[in-house]
Amino acid sequence: MRLNYFIAIGILSLFVSCKDEDILFNEYIEISNSQLSYLDTVVFQTNILDTSNTHNIFLQLRTSTDYKWSNMFIFSEINFPNSKTRTDTFEIILMDKKGHWKGNKSGIMVNYNYSLYKNIKFPIKGKYKFRFVQAMRDTVLEEVKNLGLKITKPIKKL
Repeated sequence: MRLNYFIAIGILSLFVSCKDEDILFNEYIEISNSQLSYLDTVVFQTNILDTSNTHNIFLQLRTSTDYKWSNMFIFSEINFPNSKTRTDTFEIILMDKKGHWKGNKSGIMVNYNYSLYKNIKFPIKGKYKFRFVQAMRDTVLEEVKNLGLKITKPIKKL
């Protein structure tokens, strides 16, 4: 009986210790009428207190399978607490060359977790704003359900 108890505790500990990251921020914003216009700016705001460890930043995207493009271009802007700004452009590949969805598909919904920045350090503590604007030639993208931002702290490997 005591052996089974220790085995159960060992297995439970293994499952708990198998996570790859600590999630510091994870938020989605619903896109009105599932139409993402080039005029829409999706904004996330969070307080960053840890400037000594590295972080990973992900753009999360939910579309339906009726989304008509195989990619999406996004303008990204990070506003730092000291009023400095970092601007980038990202291409998110949503389908492979054969037309198969690259994200996690469940029914008609497809979820993407796109890595924007890996192992970066925030230079100063304070309030950060992350702004995203779609940058496609089509001025309104149909069937875009949600846009999200996730910030994680990678677990150090032993």
